[in-house]
Amino acid sequence: MEHWKKQWTPMMPKRVAEVLERLDDDAPILEIRLRRDAPLELVFDGADRIVYGNNGTPMITAEELRQFTARLTSFSAYAWEHERRDGFITVAGCRVGLSGRMVRTDDNVLGFSSVSGVCVRIVREVKDCAKPLLKDLVEQNTFLSTILISPPGCGKTTLLRDLIRINSDGLYGVRPSRVGVADERFELSGDASGSIAFDLGMRTDVISGVSKADAMTRIVSTLSPDILAMDELNEARDAAALLDARGKGVTVLATAHGASIGELRLRPAIRLLLKEHVFERIVTLRGVGQCVGVCRGDGTRIEGNMP
Repeated sequence: MEHWKKQWTPMMPKRVAEVLERLDDDAPILEIRLRRDAPLELVFDGADRIVYGNNGTPMITAEELRQFTARLTSFSAYAWEHERRDGFITVAGCRVGLSGRMVRTDDNVLGFSSVSGVCVRIVREVKDCAKPLLKDLVEQNTFLSTILISPPGCGKTTLLRDLIRINSDGLYGVRPSRVGVADERFELSGDASGSIAFDLGMRTDVISGVSKADAMTRIVSTLSPDILAMDELNEARDAAALLDARGKGVTVLATAHGASIGELRLRPAIRLLLKEHVFERIVTLRGVGQCVGVCRGDGTRIEGNMP
C-alpha cells in the first residue's frame, strides 16, 4: 500500500496539496476535511488544525471541490451511484464521506444533488498490530470467534485486516486458515476493481461490492472458509448471516461500533449474537489502536491481558 501522501496529494486542489506536502511523512493524520468556501481541516490523533488561505480566505472554492469529487469517481459518478446514496465513496480502501444537499428521486431513493464537503479518512496498513492480542484470541493454535468494538476512528478496521492476514498465512503459531472476507465497501481489500491492494494473506478470498449479508452467505456456501470476516456489523441481516455461519462450524471475525459491551447489548441484532455465544472473545479499543480489554463471550474479563 503506497504512502498516503503519494495516494492523495496529486488528487487534491493545488493549495491543499501544498499544505499536505509540508507535513512530515510520519505525521499521525487521520482525516482531511474539505468544505466548500471554507478553511481546510486536518484531523490528527488527539488534535485538529484549521488552515486558511492568504489573508484568512477560504482554502477550497466551489469549483475546486467539484473537480475533486469528479476525480474521486474517476469522472464517472454513475459508477459510484450506489455508494454516493449512502453518503460515501471508497477510494483505495479509504472511506470518503460526503455532505451536501440530498434529494429523493422518483423511485424514492436518496441521492446528492450537490456536494458541499468531503471527509477523507486516511487508511494505513499496520502489520503485526494484532500480534500482542493473539495470546488471548488463540487456543491450541486455533483462532477463536472474535468481535472488535470501539467508537469510530479507533483502528478497528486496521486491526481486523491484520488478524485476517495472520490467520490466512498461519503466523506466530496460529493454524493457517482459509479466510472469506465480506467487503461491501472495498475498505478491507482496498481496491474496487476486484483485486486486493492490502495484504490479507495467501489463503484469503474476498467478495466485495454487495451487501455484507449477501457476501457472507455466498462465501459460506461456495468458498468453504475456516474463518468468515466482516467489518461494521450493524444490520439484522448481518447478524443472521454470522449466526448461520457459526451454526455451520465457521469461526467468525467482525467489528462493530460501540464503546462497551453494554452498548452492544442495546442493539437487538448484536444482543442476539451475544446471547447465542457467537463470539468467544470481545476486544474493546479506545483511541487509535489502544486496546483496553479482552473479554470472553459472556463479558467476563480475561485478567492479565493488558500490558
